[in-house]
Amino acid sequence: MLASSKHKAQAQAFIKWITGKQGQDALRTNNAFEYAVGVDAASNPKLTPLKDLDAPKVEPSSLNSKKVIELMTQAGLL
Repeated sequence: MLASSKHKAQAQAFIKWITGKQGQDALRTNNAFEYAVGVDAASNPKLTPLKDLDAPKVEPSSLNSKKVIELMTQAGLL
């Protein structure tokens, strides 16, 4: 988002805000129903915990990018 943005300063300010306490509070308490993105931030309790969601089955050989496989492995999806 930042590298291609025509509004880099605003994009950086948004990232700083959304990952900060006020942004995380907004995600948790409003009707956004978005998962928290900050470290140790709690998500809206009405959301299914991420650990209870079924990750999609992915066939690594169908992916055409070494980086995609690396990122999905780091995220625990593969």
